[in-house]
Amino acid sequence: MSDAPYTQGPVSRHLITLSTTSAVGIGSLFLVDLVDMFFISLLGEPALAAAVGYAGAALFFMASICIALSIAVSTLVGQALGADRDDDARHLATNGLVLGLLLTIPATAISLIWAEPILSVLGAKGETLALSVRYFSLLNASLPVLVFSIVGTGLLRVAGAAKRSMNITLIGGAVNAVLDPLFIFGFDWGLDGAALASVASRLTVAGLTLYALLKHHRMLTGLAWATFKRDLKPLSSQAWPALLTNLATPLGAAFVTSQMAQFGDAAVAAASVTGRITPVAFAGLFGLSGSVGPVVAQNVGADQLDRVRDTLSTATRYVWSYALPIAIGLALMNSLIISAFSLSGEAASLVRFFCVVIAFSYCLSGLQFIANPTFSAMSHPGYSTVANIGRDLLLTLPLVLIGASAFGPHGVMAGQALAGSLAGVISLGVARRLIRIEADGHRATLSDWLHRTPCEFHRPVAPGIQTRGH
Repeated sequence: MSDAPYTQGPVSRHLITLSTTSAVGIGSLFLVDLVDMFFISLLGEPALAAAVGYAGAALFFMASICIALSIAVSTLVGQALGADRDDDARHLATNGLVLGLLLTIPATAISLIWAEPILSVLGAKGETLALSVRYFSLLNASLPVLVFSIVGTGLLRVAGAAKRSMNITLIGGAVNAVLDPLFIFGFDWGLDGAALASVASRLTVAGLTLYALLKHHRMLTGLAWATFKRDLKPLSSQAWPALLTNLATPLGAAFVTSQMAQFGDAAVAAASVTGRITPVAFAGLFGLSGSVGPVVAQNVGADQLDRVRDTLSTATRYVWSYALPIAIGLALMNSLIISAFSLSGEAASLVRFFCVVIAFSYCLSGLQFIANPTFSAMSHPGYSTVANIGRDLLLTLPLVLIGASAFGPHGVMAGQALAGSLAGVISLGVARRLIRIEADGHRATLSDWLHRTPCEFHRPVAPGIQTRGH
């Protein structure tokens, strides 16, 4: 079991180490998804790419369950480590994984039964609907395995084993990359092969992660009903707000997909390509989002709010210094990307618009990637929920509708980007205000921030009852 490594030493060093290792690991998996799309495009059937796009929106929704639980477990364990409660950390880690199985097994069954209606609502029809249902069903059957992968790698990062977490993720990506062409072309399984390769990758990551947690870090312990019952309340009280927070994003994505669907398979295929380019290109931001939480969580547990402030400031500079060069690179490479995926007509126009214009919005929308984990690691998961709902429902829905009506599929992309940019700027401002209030010894509330006055009801932040959200 590790101590609390992020409560000492330069904050910038911790963020760079965690972000880099996380970005490499996450980026490798997303790169495999991008390679998936490349191989699928070589099959020469636009319906296949569109099917992956529809299924991806539904899979994103299901993965949010795993992400929400990882948020709760990682932060509670991080807070326990920061407060020198190693035994509690072990029980929380173990019981969190058990809770993951209890949540994902019924969720998997329900989603498989309702796969066709779900994908129909997203706009899939005819042959594309049949293909998307098959792809979704094959991949989503491994959701209980995915929860072990996501929660487990999160536990490794919060314990200070960022490099090991990265290496395990890289191995999973390598398995997928090797099996993709073998299954898709060698065995002639087509879209089914792409799904099965991803399942094999999930199994690899889950197995290696559990082995590392048990053998190398001793972060897991025996199951006991008494401790599970004790930990269920804090885990649930933090996981449900995190789930609401993370479900807003796939709901917003599903709405965007349904709006794209009205412009045909070419528009959905283009969105599917950009949806796989984005996490690869901006893997550093996704890595940073997963890094801010553990650092903030441990320092909140150690009552070092000055380091929390430094963490947010350093992360803000990271967002800008990373996102701008990447956006410029995408703008310069737009023709190469279009050629690589054999796109033409409307699909090519949409991908070019994304690379030349939309990519720059991540300089602002990326700010929410650091604000949300700050909110939740400071025991304010409600702020993350409000931020995501505000972005994905209150802002994205009207702006996408207006954009679609006025400018077609280009307007859909623009509306989503504008919503993300506004939410990012607002979220960062709220996060800075929250830290100032907490540093003054007050328990901040949403009304407290809105009125910009100290809250009359003071309650200290309880170590071990915080959550990280992104």
